[in-house]
Amino acid sequence: MGKSPKSASPRYDVTGRLTALLDAGETLLVQGYDTAQPQLIADTAGVSVGLFYRHFRNKQELLTAIMIRHLDLLHSQITLALSASVSPVEALQTVLLLNLQYFQQHQGLIKLFFMQIGYGDASATERLQPTRQTYRTLLLQVIESGIAQEVFLPPDQLDVQLAINSIIGTINWSLYDLLVVQDTTFDPEAFAQKLTTHLLRGLTR
Repeated sequence: MGKSPKSASPRYDVTGRLTALLDAGETLLVQGYDTAQPQLIADTAGVSVGLFYRHFRNKQELLTAIMIRHLDLLHSQITLALSASVSPVEALQTVLLLNLQYFQQHQGLIKLFFMQIGYGDASATERLQPTRQTYRTLLLQVIESGIAQEVFLPPDQLDVQLAINSIIGTINWSLYDLLVVQDTTFDPEAFAQKLTTHLLRGLTR
């Protein structure tokens, strides 16, 4: 009789361990960026510090990965909301409101990202590029729908990429001013309405 096959070894849970690192990293980094050293993050996640360095060179890369995970979740929410049949104006307001609600819920992380990474980190910019492109594509769909329905300005009067930049820049710099410069909170619904009114001045006929 042939030998019985050996029991398969448990698979190494790469995804689970990475998730644990991201979860522990987010909690500790927001609590105190300077004190959240890789060894402490690894210990809290229940993994080796070697695994930390297998995925990330430093805390900045970990923070960027945490931001990417959150942005992907936010963009999934926006995609689902936009799948409903809404007018272009409602769609724009929905995008703004979901952004502001999500960022308010995670304002500690958003503030930390602004302060530690911002827009000057070349590595973070490269890693964030696919996520940012997803966001730009969602905004492009909203604007193109508004143009097609003759709610927004026609293509010869509206630079679409500039309009996308304007929307993103308005959200980001407004949040930076509120969370970092003023160090204050905000009402997402009221602020989304204010931003919608402002942005529609450059979009509508």
